This record gives sequence, C-alpha cells and structure tokens, in this order.
Amino acid sequence: MPESDINVVITRLGLLSDDVGELKETLRQIASAVTRLALVEERQSQTNEALGRAFKQIDKIDGKLTSIEQRVAAIEKEMPGQRQTSSWVVAFVLASAATAFMFIAHKAGLK
Repeated sequence: MPESDINVVITRLGLLSDDVGELKETLRQIASAVTRLALVEERQSQTNEALGRAFKQIDKIDGKLTSIEQRVAAIEKEMPGQRQTSSWVVAFVLASAATAFMFIAHKAGLK
C-alpha cells in the first residue's frame, strides 16, 4: 500500500473518530434531555393528581355550601313568624310585669 493511501486512511480514521466523538456528545445531550423530560412528566402527573384532589375538595365544599344555603333559606322563610312570636312573648312579659307591679302596689297599699 502506498504511503499516500495510508495517509488518506489515517485522515479518514481521524475524521471518523471526530464524528464518533460528536455522536457520543449528542447522545449524552439526548439522554440528558430525555431525563429532564421524564422529570417534567412526573411533576406534571403529580400536579394533575393534586388538581384532582383539589377539585374533589371544592365539590365537597360546594355541597356543604348548598346545604347551608338551603338551611338559611328555610330560616328566612320562618323569620316573619318568628318575629310575630317574639313580639307576643315581649308583650306577655311586659303585661305580666305590669300585673305583678300592680299586685305588689295594691298589697303595699299604694292604690
């Protein structure tokens, strides 16, 4: 084999070696990117699970709020009757107090 052919082979081997080195570096970068992508995917999965739990809690709270709204509406419907009853009770207490005062005054001779 002539020496020029050997030099060509050596040059091509050197270029091939450089290309293989570049391929190795590219593969390292791809592996790193895939690892980061897997981490992002895992975090996204955890975030989705957390959102699911949050929405379940919101649904529970919404149910409780609906129940409370229904109770308040029922109480508000009863309020006019409650006010009337309260006024009757106050009138009865005042009348009883006045009657008791008059009875005591009569017994004490304060006519």
